[in-house]
Amino acid sequence: MAHPLLKVMALPCLDSITVLTMSWRIFSFFILIAFGTLNAWAHSDASVFGAASAPAVTDGHDDHDHAAPVLYPAMIVIDPRQVVNIVVKINARLRNLRNLYVGQRVTQNQILGDLESAELETVQRTYLGLITNLAAVEAFSMTTNEKLIDARMSLAWRGMSEADIKRLDATKEPLKLIALKAPVAGYLASLNVVNDQIVNAGGQSGVYTTTGTTVATIAKPEVVYVEAQIPLDDATRIKPGGAAGILLPTPDGRRMTVKAKVASIFAYVNPVTQRKRVRLIMTNHPERLPLVEGMPVMVQFNEGGNTHAH
Repeated sequence: MAHPLLKVMALPCLDSITVLTMSWRIFSFFILIAFGTLNAWAHSDASVFGAASAPAVTDGHDDHDHAAPVLYPAMIVIDPRQVVNIVVKINARLRNLRNLYVGQRVTQNQILGDLESAELETVQRTYLGLITNLAAVEAFSMTTNEKLIDARMSLAWRGMSEADIKRLDATKEPLKLIALKAPVAGYLASLNVVNDQIVNAGGQSGVYTTTGTTVATIAKPEVVYVEAQIPLDDATRIKPGGAAGILLPTPDGRRMTVKAKVASIFAYVNPVTQRKRVRLIMTNHPERLPLVEGMPVMVQFNEGGNTHAH
């Protein structure tokens, strides 16, 4: 097939304007083809025009990664010598436990459940009998006040609060349920009972001496630590009192950073792993996140020891 330009030149009957118009269109067609080829070449290798090539994909560790904080695996540790026991010293049944779980944050005097006890009802009736006949007792006894104090101590020792005793004084009716309260604020370190469980007072060797049943334990916030095994090279750059962060898991699968500081760096170096044990304490304890003995967390240090990921 003949070239289109030759066909134009072979048409003597066409005027000059028509020939020029057709020639311009053919010339434009070739220009567009040439420009498209050049543009594709430029996109495939921009370096020929002096532009920088696209950066290569790496594994994420480059020369600028030193600014990113290094995370070290750690775990929650609770000093068992510092926990507070919640002991029931009467034969009773646990009622209405308030959805308790290990690691839960509780406040002082928070109601954890109720106690139902026939034994405690009997002690309350004895107390009511004493205060009802107080005038008669005073007529023939010089120790009425001592008996009253002893009776109130007996109620308190068996788990009744001052508010419970005042209510008993006002209503003159034994309380069917006695609130089981947290003696201190902290985290539930252990929970040893379930709802409707019967507990007993255990052995008794005196009026106010009995083993009782430990239904739960509470760890005060200041005895909840975080411990991490840090490589020796990094541990040498960590100082006691240094700022740190503890990354706690949240229910939505994320992590929340809690401020902490380095409490101590143990001198012992594990000869196998060449790591040191570092203990941290939280300076801002979470209110809603549970803290459980042995729970895995991550820690980061705000100064030193952040050169390599482990």
